[in-house]
Amino acid sequence: MCNVDATVVDNWLRLPFIRVPSDLDGGRGGDDHDPVRLYVEMRFTMRRCTSYPEPGRLQRCRESFKLLAYDATSDVGNERRPTWDDRTYRTIGVVAADRVFADAADASVMNAEVRGLQVRRGAGVFLALRDEGACATVLRVRVYYVVCEATRARFAVFPLTVAGPEVTSVVQVGYPSFIFTWLYAQTVRKIANLAIL
Repeated sequence: MCNVDATVVDNWLRLPFIRVPSDLDGGRGGDDHDPVRLYVEMRFTMRRCTSYPEPGRLQRCRESFKLLAYDATSDVGNERRPTWDDRTYRTIGVVAADRVFADAADASVMNAEVRGLQVRRGAGVFLALRDEGACATVLRVRVYYVVCEATRARFAVFPLTVAGPEVTSVVQVGYPSFIFTWLYAQTVRKIANLAIL
């Protein structure tokens, strides 16, 4: 993207529909419609506005672009839907470059930014990058969520659990009853053995 010499710049890069399964963690992490936090990692390069070879032709130049999201329950995307405007999409954030390059020799200067958003389980989202005058190259977009791996320590058993909708969320996990029964039986047996001594 590098249309800085145009008076109106409105470039969109929309990712395919991303569905969030309702049973991400086998149904143990809460209600099937509880939101989860998706992370969007973007790697890109950005050219400095002042380094444009013909400054007299500059109409519009920015050193940022927007990350937008459109929540959907199914893949309804085509060239007309969802519509290409700010009213339809919600803004996740403005992504600005920490490092910009001045000439082609410095074009290897790469930026990495991560943004988070909430999406309901069982639903999905269209993500879009909107350029309104940046001279940028998007190298990679990665979408992921964070999970706590299943673990067991002494009498505690924690199943695979998807992190909550906020960075600070505490997620309640449900346990199968046979684990409590087994742990209770083991505990009673040890207490009984201690009583005999």
